[in-house]
Amino acid sequence: IGIDDFEAKRSPTGKYRTTPLGGLFARAQGGFFHDGRFATYLDVVNHYDNHFHLNLTQSQKNDLVEYLKSL
Repeated sequence: IGIDDFEAKRSPTGKYRTTPLGGLFARAQGGFFHDGRFATYLDVVNHYDNHFHLNLTQSQKNDLVEYLKSL
């Protein structure tokens, strides 16, 4: 998915522990992604759009960001 395995190697199970999406926007105080490297939801969406060659339109990206904020 375009990330390194540093965090997974640190866990007892060897797997990533991701933050549940529900209520993410209400808890957000900066830094999104498993390691906080992205400042905004749009930065995360752009990362996946580029990595997976999704070719999302700006409107689709904005809709996805608003969806994430609604969880």
